[in-house]
Amino acid sequence: MTADLGATVAGVRLPFCAMNAAGAVQRPDELERMLFSRAGALVLRTATVHPFVHPEFRSLHNPGYDKLVPLARELAATGRKPIVASVAGSTPDEYALLARAFAEAGAALVEVDVADPWVAASLGPLEDPGALHALLAHTALACPVPLTVKLPDHVPLPYARLAEALAAAGVRVVVIRNDFTGLEKFLLEAGAGFEAIARGGIRSGYDVARALAHGATAVQVGRAVVEEGPGVFARLEREMRRARG
Repeated sequence: MTADLGATVAGVRLPFCAMNAAGAVQRPDELERMLFSRAGALVLRTATVHPFVHPEFRSLHNPGYDKLVPLARELAATGRKPIVASVAGSTPDEYALLARAFAEAGAALVEVDVADPWVAASLGPLEDPGALHALLAHTALACPVPLTVKLPDHVPLPYARLAEALAAAGVRVVVIRNDFTGLEKFLLEAGAGFEAIARGGIRSGYDVARALAHGATAVQVGRAVVEEGPGVFARLEREMRRARG
């Protein structure tokens, strides 16, 4: 019997447990190749309300959501794999607007990016649990599909308090650094009922399997996608199947 390497994230079924990280795939030809790749989902580049170009915060450069929402709708209409939108804003209202727009365009999940340094500088949602809860609750109320939360490498809040804020807002999935102080520590301290998508350091099927063994539900692949292209997911799947015999 062929091993099932899929995953279910917030109730959304992925045919494979690995997907790209936001920003790793941007060009139209890459997006098309991603649709036909073995990736379990296609994560779009992070969108803001207005076109974003900033010399200091280059990781958030994007043409604005009015350019990316039609793209999400087109990709989702193919039905080939779940589309995950990634959104960032400077106010809770911006997050809510973006989440609703992408969900209505067909995104299966919306990743709330509070990891980007620009978000920390402009909104500071991780400075206290109340601020994070307010942001997520407001966004969840506007969004008809499940939310995930992308966390920075270093989270200033204790994980137990972070988990309380997430749970109170009805959010149960985090995208978190793939190491002990991220993935494993969060799952240990947050308590039952949370899912984690591990990001960082995923370059082989062994890396995927190791993250899953440490509690991850799925993984995001960044640098390896940039270096190898969407074909990396077929390699990861082959390596995992080979290791399982």
